[in-house]
Amino acid sequence: METTWKPTTAGILEMISGVIGIGVGIVVMGVGRFMGTLGGLDWSDFMGEWGGMWGPGMGDMPSKITEIVGVSSTIMLVVGIVVLAFGIIALAGGIYSIKRRKWGLALAGNILTLPIAGILALLALIFVALGRKEFE
Repeated sequence: METTWKPTTAGILEMISGVIGIGVGIVVMGVGRFMGTLGGLDWSDFMGEWGGMWGPGMGDMPSKITEIVGVSSTIMLVVGIVVLAFGIIALAGGIYSIKRRKWGLALAGNILTLPIAGILALLALIFVALGRKEFE
């Protein structure tokens, strides 16, 4: 069986996409964690200072802000964990692509990082698909 550059190039691009995914996942989780600390703040003092800006009937605004920040931080943490997992799968897929084993994992890693790494993951996906015959 003839070996070409396609699976190796795909593996390198997929590993780069995986590292990007891991980095983005860690950053998103960090932002979510930071937002969680904002949810624990007492917004009533701030709202008292700026109360005239909010207008009448906004007395419940501090609790609404706390609730929104809490939900947002939870969403950010979940998204960060998912993106981190996708990056790890892509990294493993890139390693297997270079070894020319487990074509399905290499393909799955590319697909999962498409929204994260864009053109790199798309190029890797094309090269994995073109080099399908070289995988065991």
